[in-house]
Amino acid sequence: MIVAAALAVAAVPGASARSNAALRLVSFGPPVISPNGNGINDTLRVRTSAPAELRVYGWGGRVRGWHRIRRRLDWARFPDGTYQVTACYKDRGQRLAPEIPPAQQRPGPAEATVSNPPWRWSGCLAKPRVVRVERLAAYVDSTKSYLPGSNPPLVVSADAGLATTQLVQDCSGRAHPGPALPRGLATGLYHYDVTDPAGDRFVAPVVVRNGSFPLDHPPSHTALLVWPYLSWRAYNAYDSDLNGIPDSWYQFWRQRRVSLVGTLLPHGNEDDHQAVLPFSRWLCSRHPRAESITDVELRNVPLSTLRRYAAVIFPGHSEYYEPATYDLLKRYRDGGGNLVFLQANPFYRQVRLDWAHNAMVMTDFDAREGRSDFALAGVGYDGCCFPRSRVRPYVAAIGPDFERVRWLFRGTGIGAGQRFGHAGSESDRIDPELTPRDHVVAARAIVAGKRGVINAALVWSHAGKGQVLATGNYDFLRMRRPLTWTLLDNVWRKLVG
Repeated sequence: MIVAAALAVAAVPGASARSNAALRLVSFGPPVISPNGNGINDTLRVRTSAPAELRVYGWGGRVRGWHRIRRRLDWARFPDGTYQVTACYKDRGQRLAPEIPPAQQRPGPAEATVSNPPWRWSGCLAKPRVVRVERLAAYVDSTKSYLPGSNPPLVVSADAGLATTQLVQDCSGRAHPGPALPRGLATGLYHYDVTDPAGDRFVAPVVVRNGSFPLDHPPSHTALLVWPYLSWRAYNAYDSDLNGIPDSWYQFWRQRRVSLVGTLLPHGNEDDHQAVLPFSRWLCSRHPRAESITDVELRNVPLSTLRRYAAVIFPGHSEYYEPATYDLLKRYRDGGGNLVFLQANPFYRQVRLDWAHNAMVMTDFDAREGRSDFALAGVGYDGCCFPRSRVRPYVAAIGPDFERVRWLFRGTGIGAGQRFGHAGSESDRIDPELTPRDHVVAARAIVAGKRGVINAALVWSHAGKGQVLATGNYDFLRMRRPLTWTLLDNVWRKLVG
């Protein structure tokens, strides 16, 4: 157990009236507070060289940047994260020149607040300090999957080390006490559920392997499930370098490095948890023959081993990939393997893993060396992030196209040209030049986006000797259960056997 935490009440005692001397910080701490009212590290204490007003700034994302938190400094109301803390004379004095000249600033509100932060006044501390609010945290200190009967390296941060841990199966909610993985667990995604005496709760994902057979010798008609660890890290809102900005390009575009291992915020749940939960429940109900690994592990699986699996299935939001993984999957597919992408935006952006610095680094978008998402998955990103009011149903194919994918709609009651389900959030389209020539758009939804029409294309394609199914939408698994489960049954029957 790692002991970490702190309180949450700030005091700013003074020493004298304002003088010509610069305002100084005499003391500041502790650097991590856990404002849960249990008496351990609940309060931040700040002492300055003169009477001053305490100011706290939080990060509002890449649209808003740093903004002052004007409510009363009741730290118990602050969510977990990091905050910039400074002190100012009552008369803040003159606004200082930007740290970066306007001509060199990149456009955007967030860029502006970083280049010219809101605390740059002559009557304020020249450099703020950062405090982390962390009531309870947990994570598995690894990028790997684990076999039943093993002990994953779970790290827990709690006041005085007081926390209780149980392992929860996502699909059933069944709980097992302690961090050890019981023997006989079914393969899939699980979460450690950690609680402390103050009522704080935090979870941490862990991928559990199949203990019935070795990875390199699966039985026939087995699917390899690949969980998107890299996307979990990319969307993480944790600030590991303590600069006040969460380490994610989704928070600040200039940021190009995210921590590869460590706490996930908020609350430990990976970003696509709710979107993939219906698949976990289907998996728990059907008990198909499957093995589970992370996408970090996938790159090191020999092609000879991969070819022993009938299909490689990506249940989650597999947006990020390493070049070696793309190349491996392409050889697998072209040699007769089947690929299934159950969420939108697969293999969109290339990253590099910097193990020496515990970092995942985004590479330039144009430096993909011909690795097209359309060419691998059959679809590629078209648009996202529209309100629920714009969600539209899929419309099934007609004519010869429908006949080629009739197997997909077996038992659903869906006929040629009929509407079904819905497409929301991120959506993918085909590309006439890059999508494999032998493909069928089994169904399509057309959504009014922010800047025009967005297509969600459910596509089945042949490439080389293999087959690929891509749902083309982030919400595919969240349609009505009878519909989604029947479609999954049909995909499994066709591509896994």
